[in-house]
Amino acid sequence: MTPLPPKDPDRLMGCGVDPARCPLCGHANDCQRASCDAYKGLCWCERVNFPDELLGRLPEEAQGRACVCRACVVEALKARPDPQPTADEYYWEPGTGRMVLTGKYLLRRGYCCGHGCRHCPWPREPRTGTGATTSALLIGGLLWALGLAEPSAHADTWREDFAQDPIPRGWRASGETNRFTWNASEGRMDVAWDTACPHSFFAHPLPQPVSETDDFSLAFDLNLTTAQGGAHAGRPGAMQVAVGFLNLPRAMANRYLRGAGKAFEVLEFNWFPEGFIPGYGTVEPTLSTITYDANGKVLADFAFPITLETGRTHRVRVRHDATPRQVLTEVEVEGQVLATTRIAIPTGFGGFRLDTIALMVWDERTSFGDSLSATGWVDNIEVVVPNAPVGTITLLPSQREVEILALAGWNYRLEASLDLLEWQTVDGPRPGTGEILRLADTRKAQFPQQFYRVQAGR
Repeated sequence: MTPLPPKDPDRLMGCGVDPARCPLCGHANDCQRASCDAYKGLCWCERVNFPDELLGRLPEEAQGRACVCRACVVEALKARPDPQPTADEYYWEPGTGRMVLTGKYLLRRGYCCGHGCRHCPWPREPRTGTGATTSALLIGGLLWALGLAEPSAHADTWREDFAQDPIPRGWRASGETNRFTWNASEGRMDVAWDTACPHSFFAHPLPQPVSETDDFSLAFDLNLTTAQGGAHAGRPGAMQVAVGFLNLPRAMANRYLRGAGKAFEVLEFNWFPEGFIPGYGTVEPTLSTITYDANGKVLADFAFPITLETGRTHRVRVRHDATPRQVLTEVEVEGQVLATTRIAIPTGFGGFRLDTIALMVWDERTSFGDSLSATGWVDNIEVVVPNAPVGTITLLPSQREVEILALAGWNYRLEASLDLLEWQTVDGPRPGTGEILRLADTRKAQFPQQFYRVQAGR
């Protein structure tokens, strides 16, 4: 709830109400509508939810005629329990596991807590004016917050050991969710690869999406308790134990005929126990790595007979190299290499965009008569991706220009917002060259405050 801005300051002054001052404490309220500024855009009060108990303290003659100041609003908000963040108002920081509140949540909370929150859109002290200093505080703080990492020669490594409940830290189950169970006592993820179900994933977003132009890798521990190919009546062939990378929105939007070898934008490790194909005979246990491009082209390499003994922990490593373009896989048991595969990717193979690491249970109904019943666990996942393309952002003295180290192969644009909700591109996209790139807001309009962020894409 927001007090209505005064429409006739002179008349209200005659009633003993000063629209430029807080009716509770008497200090300046920084009301944009009551100011003499030529620009009469959004006032700070139009972005804040005023507590009902605070508005109930207003004198009757001031109601709807003068804004409460930010200091009184903050005092009232701090007296209330903080709201619970929704799923899109926080994330878990790769590498540290720390919960980070987004600017959306902090804006909804309504004030700065003083703890140095990364995405805090509020100045550290109540505002005393709407001039350039305040604007710089808000802009500078936001820009610093949106810099994901200091660019360096090192890749970004993300790890998961399942020592804590994975759901609050960004993991999500889809399909038959009971196929995935967090084992709290052992600190691992138990999986039932039973293919008598729709496609099911236990997935976590990558620190940043990767493409065919990136070097990236995946490693994890895999321990099988049981494994039977051809486990279901009328389906004697074996389906696969699968872990790897997905384009999750595309996987969720399409019913991949994965069992028949058809999919899009997937790179996964597979192991097939022994199975039987009518007219062919027994198929030995097989290890493979398979990748699909955005158009559904597929490449794979196989090693057989390779048995993953139950009860033994296997360390699986899958690596994609951009130059030369290839996918290398290695499986190790107790320090000894059990098997390797290599996919040499030709020039004509298309690109892909992978945004998720996932444990996968593919639906046997998409196959030509295969099935699988396997149980086991996955642990100690390690994902290595390139550095984030947006690092430290420098706000220049003009308050409307920024500089950033722009990585080659990425396009950058500067976006502006009055309220952190609606964003407008004001410069770009401009290609990165590996050098410092300057982006500027060249609009002629004057604003009481302005938030900026830099977006990078391909």
